[in-house]
Amino acid sequence: MTTTTELTRHGSVAILRLDRPKVLNAINEAMVGEIEAALDQVDGDVEARALVIVGTGRSFCVGSDLKEGGNDPAGRIARMHQLMLRLDGFPKVTVAAYNGLALGGGLELGMACTLRVAATDARLGLPEITHALMPAYGGTQLLPRLVGYARAAELMLSGEMIDAAQAERIGLVNAVAADALAAAVALADRCSRGGITASVEIRRALSGGWGRPLAEGLACEARGAERVAASDEARAGIAAFASKH
Repeated sequence: MTTTTELTRHGSVAILRLDRPKVLNAINEAMVGEIEAALDQVDGDVEARALVIVGTGRSFCVGSDLKEGGNDPAGRIARMHQLMLRLDGFPKVTVAAYNGLALGGGLELGMACTLRVAATDARLGLPEITHALMPAYGGTQLLPRLVGYARAAELMLSGEMIDAAQAERIGLVNAVAADALAAAVALADRCSRGGITASVEIRRALSGGWGRPLAEGLACEARGAERVAASDEARAGIAAFASKH
């Protein structure tokens, strides 16, 4: 049976490789299912503290495989929205390594991750409007959270691609590197060394408070801080600190 992804691990960082290079890693139904299964596996792997997603060949992912057709577009969108929500709330840090073309649903997949790294020659964009379509895998909601309303509107309404340097300038990616995968693994490792409960609650507070009045955001922070304080990790961390001082 032909697979569309490959899951490996580099130390404590799991690596999910999108593996349909002949079609620039376009997303089909089989790939969605394998991504979901990979998330299940990484979630249950106590040795894996973070996940990096990368593509095989010269592309990260160019979005949906339009040749696959699709008799149920509403069902596909609903499924992809659930995948984006799962990535956004995934208990472990996730990093997209945009190793080449990252377009449409591919860019959206990475935007749902915690962090993003782009190769120096990467090209990124949401070109759906040039095909009389619109971003429908979370782009209209995820992109403005990263780059602001005006930049997001320009990118989606023009459908133009941008290079890695511009993506970094506007905040679409965290870093640009010659080797996107190596840089993404290093970033994932650096951002997953602390307490897992604290990591989850920091990201939950960031997401839950975004765009809301400060009082509501602070309430999200307070709830998270209470859960962190009650965790075994926090108790052990405080005890370790106290023993050194």
